[in-house]
Amino acid sequence: MTGAPLRTAVLGPGRVGTALAMALPPELYRVVAVAGRGRAALARFLAAVPGAAERGAVDAAREADFVLLAVPDDALVPLVRDLAAAGAVRAGAAWVHTAGGHGLAALEPARLAGARVAACHPAQTFPDPETGRASLPGTAWAVTAAAGDLGWARSLVHALGGVPVEVAEANRALYHAGLVVGANGASSVVAQARELLLGAGVPDPEAFLAPLVVAAVRNAAGRGVAALTGPVRRGDTGTLQRHVAELRRAMPEAVEAYLALARLALAQARRAGLEPARADAVEALLREES
Repeated sequence: MTGAPLRTAVLGPGRVGTALAMALPPELYRVVAVAGRGRAALARFLAAVPGAAERGAVDAAREADFVLLAVPDDALVPLVRDLAAAGAVRAGAAWVHTAGGHGLAALEPARLAGARVAACHPAQTFPDPETGRASLPGTAWAVTAAAGDLGWARSLVHALGGVPVEVAEANRALYHAGLVVGANGASSVVAQARELLLGAGVPDPEAFLAPLVVAAVRNAAGRGVAALTGPVRRGDTGTLQRHVAELRRAMPEAVEAYLALARLALAQARRAGLEPARADAVEALLREES
């Protein structure tokens, strides 16, 4: 994939599609077309990516050397199927999707029509296109491609400042589940923790949570269950009982989540070496409080 810049079409002008289009080096990828349904997203994309023109999905794909599909996971399979049926696949064009939970099977109609295909998913959050683009350097990408396509797929990731890591087709769903638990799960938990601190009269929860959570996540990502701390890891049933009692009084909607997280932490604490008697005491308390 050398020579003149590849005529690039982006199908899906949302936060991910816009961020990646902004980040593509213009000397390698010239974004000429975008297709999507949301008017606000299309307007934002066109303002952020000079030279791109709004097109229908079939026309955009048919005229492109490189097609970047940045649509929601559930929309990907029917979109590729419909585009292939409409004759939108150019033989030899490169098609890449960014859906974490899908592998090459989602692109099979395009492959059968003559495209080179790869699944390339960035392990990054995109709260908005600008923030997402700024976060791309150093981001790990899960790359799934046939042996003959791995080279150009890796080159794409490198061009976006990322680190390509090969993930087998059969493991894509499990890989994506791991990221969802780690990122979306952590976001939900931290949002709940913020509510608790606000309820406790702490005016700036971020000052407490940001450094603590970042350190905890970094330690857990590197050391696994060995990094676990807190009352469950210590077998401190008294603290757990006081927490649950206070939550029932002040924020009863948080009790179920607290107990679920405590049960998860208990399983990990057992693996990390919590004494069986203490672990059993915590389990009995959690059962009683459930």
